Amino acid sequence: MVLKRHSSVVAQIPLSADGHLLRDSSTGEFEYIHADQLEVSPDGKWFYYQPGSGNMSRIETKYLHKAQHDSSFVEKVPEHVEPFPRNSKYWRNCHRLQWHDGDRQEIRILAPDGGNTLLVRDRRLLWIDAMWLDHQQRLWMCASQLNHGDRFVQPGNKSITIHKPIYVYTIDVGESPSALDHA
Repeated sequence: MVLKRHSSVVAQIPLSADGHLLRDSSTGEFEYIHADQLEVSPDGKWFYYQPGSGNMSRIETKYLHKAQHDSSFVEKVPEHVEPFPRNSKYWRNCHRLQWHDGDRQEIRILAPDGGNTLLVRDRRLLWIDAMWLDHQQRLWMCASQLNHGDRFVQPGNKSITIHKPIYVYTIDVGESPSALDHA
């Protein structure tokens, strides 16, 4: 809440998936999802976040803790926000950030040095959300297909295009979750 009006939590561009800008089915307006992806680094030092359409930022958790216990510091919290070097979609943090690009149906890995590599690209990876690393070093990915549901106007005004069943995929990534993770 200490960043609720800060530009880093406000979506600047509409959400997109499958190469289409998404519109709300009840209003027809473009859909903006503000600060949605949230993650803390494995060492607990950094809080990473971004709107659904990208522009990732981070802030050291010590400033959030200080604001929680010192109300006079709350207005200074935004001064400590840093842009993070990747305009990404859905992601999961471990030692590296794994994120989903909903337009390309791919999972990419962002290394601490800012470099990124393709992990997997597959047309079945539709609207991957809430990725999870397990102790067998697998990344779990639920292909929820939310962009094909009734929340959004479908291209060509088609009806809902979700194909059931909804699948959960795994892939070996060679990393375990953080020791601070609740896995």
